[in-house]
Amino acid sequence: SSFVNGLTFQPTEEEGIEFSDENRFIVGRIAPGTAYFGLPAAQGTLTPIAEALLDQQIRTYFKQVLGYGQSLARGYFAKPAISTVQEYQNVMMASGVKSRPGDPGYTPDTFAPLVESDFGDEGETPVSALCNGLVRRAVADGESEADWIMVGAATGRGGRSVEQLSAAPLGEGYYEKTIQTVRDGLAAATKLGKTYSVWAYTWDQGESNYTTTVSTKSAYQYAEYMMAIFDGMTREIVGITGQKFRPYLFTYQVAAHRKYDLDNMSIALAQWRLSRKRPDVVLAAPAYIFPTVEDVLHLTNEASWLLGEYRSRAMYETMVRRSGKWRPLEPVSVDWKSQAIDIKFHVPRGELVLDNALAALTANFGFDIRENGILVTDLISSVSVTAFDTVRISLSRAAAPDSTLSYGRGRPTDPKASGPATGARGNLRDTHGLYDQVQSPLGNTFALHNACVMFEFNRSTGF
Repeated sequence: SSFVNGLTFQPTEEEGIEFSDENRFIVGRIAPGTAYFGLPAAQGTLTPIAEALLDQQIRTYFKQVLGYGQSLARGYFAKPAISTVQEYQNVMMASGVKSRPGDPGYTPDTFAPLVESDFGDEGETPVSALCNGLVRRAVADGESEADWIMVGAATGRGGRSVEQLSAAPLGEGYYEKTIQTVRDGLAAATKLGKTYSVWAYTWDQGESNYTTTVSTKSAYQYAEYMMAIFDGMTREIVGITGQKFRPYLFTYQVAAHRKYDLDNMSIALAQWRLSRKRPDVVLAAPAYIFPTVEDVLHLTNEASWLLGEYRSRAMYETMVRRSGKWRPLEPVSVDWKSQAIDIKFHVPRGELVLDNALAALTANFGFDIRENGILVTDLISSVSVTAFDTVRISLSRAAAPDSTLSYGRGRPTDPKASGPATGARGNLRDTHGLYDQVQSPLGNTFALHNACVMFEFNRSTGF
């Protein structure tokens, strides 16, 4: 192996040369019979979205938010719905926020005030809280309410993998229904003589890729499928609306691996890495802080609303205030010594705290070390905050060279659950909630502290 002009060369098992990015994703290959940069030629050539510029959004009269994903995107078991009054001027298709093209009673060209309602097992989606929270923040910052009219839609489907939510032929048609929702939204706006554009997507998915044997659990493949969905949507949407800017994607970080008795969090890591790599992907919050119903998987109605509130802050800072892309509480560097590990974090507001404000206390506040893939429970002697942005993990002995530090992964002996009470979780947060509090439609007040993302750091490969 060698290091030449910033490139590191190392032997691989495959013949040829592979190019990888900073997250070790393969982005190109030169070998006998093949040469590509980007997607392999066998997957087709994608047209660049040259005309859709990021962070160049133009305010139209109606601004669409498309909530996509599986059950959490649809508010499964988050009943009863609680956002039943529209306090601003936000709208949805008249047949409902969860109504999709082709569904019975769907109205393709008429808006109604954005409210949530129960539909079978589905209740409160995160969409209303996102749209309403965004407008509330804009008005509090001096903007006119009439200038911020959002259109909410939740077009996903419960129990579906990233493959099933993809475009045809891989998917089951929900991607195409989402695109038709945009056509219908434009038609409804045009009928009113108003302008219309798509400002943002949201993504609540990952649980099904932990459960099914036919769906990928590969972090690399998941990331490729996930971004193929939204890059494809943007290409089609730009052609439909004529907008010159690309929507941002606001995601959560799935936290359900222990629910399915898995000792890995590959999908959660893929979502975090995408938020670090892609300027258009924003991770608003990890899912482990949101309370669940009895199945210890789906969110309560108030938790679903709260997820939307966290996203509204991320969207407001990114797209309205234009303060730069929102970043969650996440690690930025690790200094691993024989006696201690010092981790420096990006802290959105305030300072780091280790406590049970967002999740029940867990061993080592959620930090663990594995040697050769095996959990070592007595290696961490203490965890403490040593500066506003730094955590120190003191060690009982020097760790092996192949060690991996994890946060929020949980242990094989932990309950088969997700959520802040018994699921895989951590106890590291900032103090943003001292300065940003919200009240739910049920009258409860929440301090919007930022919880640390789930992550892993390998001594050999890094994050």
